[in-house]
Amino acid sequence: MVSLVGQAQSSPSVTRNVNFNQAYNVAVPHGNSAGGTVIYLGTFDSEEECAGACLATETDANRCNYYTYFPFAGLQKLRFTNQCFSIVSPGFNPTYDETSVTGTVHWGCRDNSDCSLNGQCAEEGVCECRPAWKGERCETMNILPTPKNSGYRGMDMNPATRKMANTSSWGGAVLPGKDGELHMWASEMTEHCGIGAWAQNSRIVHAVAESADKPFERVDVVWEVFSHEPEVVPGPNGEYVMYFTAQLRGEHGDCECCRDGSGPCDGSTGPGDCGDDVDYEFLKNVGDSDPSWMSFTDDPAGNWSEPLQILGDWQGSDTNFAPVILKNGSMVALWRDWTALGGSRVFLATGSDWKDPSTYVRHEVELFPDLGTAGTEDQFIYLDEDGNFHAVFHHMYGTATESQWWLDATGGHAFSANGWDWTYTGVSYGDPLARYDTEEGQGAEVEFDDGSSFTFTRLERPHLLFGGDGELQGDPIYIINSAQYGFGTDPGTGAENDDACYTLVRPIFQG
Repeated sequence: MVSLVGQAQSSPSVTRNVNFNQAYNVAVPHGNSAGGTVIYLGTFDSEEECAGACLATETDANRCNYYTYFPFAGLQKLRFTNQCFSIVSPGFNPTYDETSVTGTVHWGCRDNSDCSLNGQCAEEGVCECRPAWKGERCETMNILPTPKNSGYRGMDMNPATRKMANTSSWGGAVLPGKDGELHMWASEMTEHCGIGAWAQNSRIVHAVAESADKPFERVDVVWEVFSHEPEVVPGPNGEYVMYFTAQLRGEHGDCECCRDGSGPCDGSTGPGDCGDDVDYEFLKNVGDSDPSWMSFTDDPAGNWSEPLQILGDWQGSDTNFAPVILKNGSMVALWRDWTALGGSRVFLATGSDWKDPSTYVRHEVELFPDLGTAGTEDQFIYLDEDGNFHAVFHHMYGTATESQWWLDATGGHAFSANGWDWTYTGVSYGDPLARYDTEEGQGAEVEFDDGSSFTFTRLERPHLLFGGDGELQGDPIYIINSAQYGFGTDPGTGAENDDACYTLVRPIFQG
């Protein structure tokens, strides 16, 4: 893709991406999409005419940021042949599709929203991004090479060999403590299993580090199996508030990946590790309908309150509930539902008192209805220095196929000036043109500060760390991800998974 950052344009240029579809599973033949961000421009004999119709929207409030044209859509998509669509959303997240071509229009910015609220729109129509962000629209996180030994990589005793062996962890929320250390709360799989056994073996652990570029060391277990995906945010009076999914069962998981005489005992899950007579389809979905909870403490080292269930009337998938608690004790949050046909769909939640779950309101108007199949998940929400709301996600729509959504090693970003009306800006890290359903396109390359790099199969569950006293406000200085270093591409517990993973911490440019 041609970079036009820093170049003012009197007339916009267009970058063509042949065999890519920016409206995949969203465009409606001869009509507009459900969310109104994919607009039918007409039926034309050539791509040039389609591009012209797109450029003619320059003065429209919803101008055409991308066009997708179907020169000949093939037998499966014959109903789209020669049709032209305008994509008014700023997010660039196309899907590989040999029946279409997508053009990106490099408009100059009109206001700060055209810079994703991550920068200022200068008079010449160029976005001047804050240090933590880069890109033509300040949509890309400015991530730096990271020390190899940073992050959290737990180890436990192998009962067969009496030697220490890897465990797998999945993401981690990090806040500074009053003791001067950084505190992390992460999902960790017991019995040396990998992320494929998350629904059977996940627990929540607490780890500490002197600084974000140093390794985190586990100090205790906060919640036993089953507990998963902790989101720990600061309260208005110095509290540490944890939101998590749980159905507490006991100390040990249902899968044993370190048995004497079988299993590599390396943090991965293999066939038979969950028992020969296990209903794998049932177990794989154990965690998908467990409740969401809230607990808090004044001391990150422990003394957590009795968990209170939130969204008690909700019957569905794990919610990935992620709030930002405001100074007056109210909160704005994002939660998700998982549907069989639509993937992960994101919604808003609000509450007048974070301590009282009865005040939480679950809003049911989907925020990003035009994200198509798979959608986005693992949301993390924060405020910038001007009070605007932002969120980062594990981005699952666009870059791969319907059957490979979990392997999209990309992040997403969205912003809102008021907390109610949100705009999705597309891929915030990773390659939006990578074909994650192919061997050569699989995974995300991460650079280390010694000059080396490694391609992780999965890179998900983003959390951000901020400077100062830990408020979720300002520009992020570190990003925390779950990183699968095993090369397995089947998430089921019955697979030869090679699903070992750890929690990766990477610095973000600060200027």
